[in-house]
Amino acid sequence: MKKNLFFLFLLASVIFAGCEKNDGMVPKEIPLERVPAPVVTKDPTGSASLDLTNLGAFNGKVNVGLYFPNDIPPAKFDIVIKKNNSNSNVKVFKAGVTTFPSLITITAAQLATLFGTAIVLNDTYEVGVDVYVQSGKKYEAFPIVGQGYAAAFQPDHPGFNTSVIFSAICAYRGDLFAPIGGTANFQVITDEWGDDPVNGWGPPAGYRPTVAVTVVDATHLSFKSPVNGTSTIVLTINPLDNAITYTGQPYGNLAVGPLQVDPTWTFGNGTIENVGINNVAPCALQLNLAIRYRVAAGTFSNGGVGYKLVLRKI
Repeated sequence: MKKNLFFLFLLASVIFAGCEKNDGMVPKEIPLERVPAPVVTKDPTGSASLDLTNLGAFNGKVNVGLYFPNDIPPAKFDIVIKKNNSNSNVKVFKAGVTTFPSLITITAAQLATLFGTAIVLNDTYEVGVDVYVQSGKKYEAFPIVGQGYAAAFQPDHPGFNTSVIFSAICAYRGDLFAPIGGTANFQVITDEWGDDPVNGWGPPAGYRPTVAVTVVDATHLSFKSPVNGTSTIVLTINPLDNAITYTGQPYGNLAVGPLQVDPTWTFGNGTIENVGINNVAPCALQLNLAIRYRVAAGTFSNGGVGYKLVLRKI
């Protein structure tokens, strides 16, 4: 027991002898360097995203500044861009920025040239900065190994942001199909409800009838009911997410037509409404509808997912 106590006291004396009063959380032998904190934000006067239907109009604007403008400045910033969230696919867009704040402008053509490939749907481009401190050492925004410098900052700093993302989307515009008030022909690609193949939309194998779609205004499209050819079905498009909605739109009576005649139809006049996934695909120039057919006696909804009706511009 005495030998064990002596050993413990000896070990303690060695440990305390190795410490100094001025040692803190970081030993003095390890040099510390102040890394200026960048702030990267989208400028509201620029484009919010890359619209594949109009890439030439993309004008991304990024403000690059310092979170502590009166603190020690960096030697320089390099503006870098990471594609599709891959730290192994990072390019320098603009090197040697020394003025803060700076406004950086980016075009779609520059992005395509920088990465050597065309911009496609769902591509993402994240703009950040590599920080060079006064000693010349570089701190990367998107290092291949380890975390970027942003991880060292407290997440609760208000307004602290080190990168912004531009995503490639297909944004809806009515004039993609026709001028406002104009009409375009769409082909029926899918019709799960199976309207009359001769006078309606069918279609049987190889039969692809056309539907005239009118661009009512910036957020509405319309077409005539395939049952009577007179009732107007109006679709409302949300440009923020390309969703299509329509409720209680007139469809007609399949028993009397006049465009469709189904003698077995005993439910009278019907209406259609959206159920399931209904959207417009601007890049494909396509309308994807999932329809519930409602009559006085009840509804037909194909198990709740709707009967698909797909129309594509010719």
